[in-house]
Amino acid sequence: MILHTVNKAAPHQALQLCLRFAAKGDIIVLLEDGVCNGVHGSVAWSSLQSSACHRVVALEPDLLVRGLLGKQSAELELIDYPALVDLCCHCDKVQSWF
Repeated sequence: MILHTVNKAAPHQALQLCLRFAAKGDIIVLLEDGVCNGVHGSVAWSSLQSSACHRVVALEPDLLVRGLLGKQSAELELIDYPALVDLCCHCDKVQSWF
């Protein structure tokens, strides 16, 4: 299982590259400006929903600092930094897309 981190917002190519290589069972973490991809109704979120990944999560502090907390899709799982560290420790690999 691979943990994919995306720290850029669409239309940057980071999300599209991630989605091209993410496989069933992988996890995508949206962080920094990448949390913009989790906004409800966005084209980026639609792409994430149709991906093969097992889970899509976002760092809640990054949503908060960008004024997007509450604007994210209801299906987007929010995590904190300790949960991110836990995910990194439990996945076989971490791939950053930036």
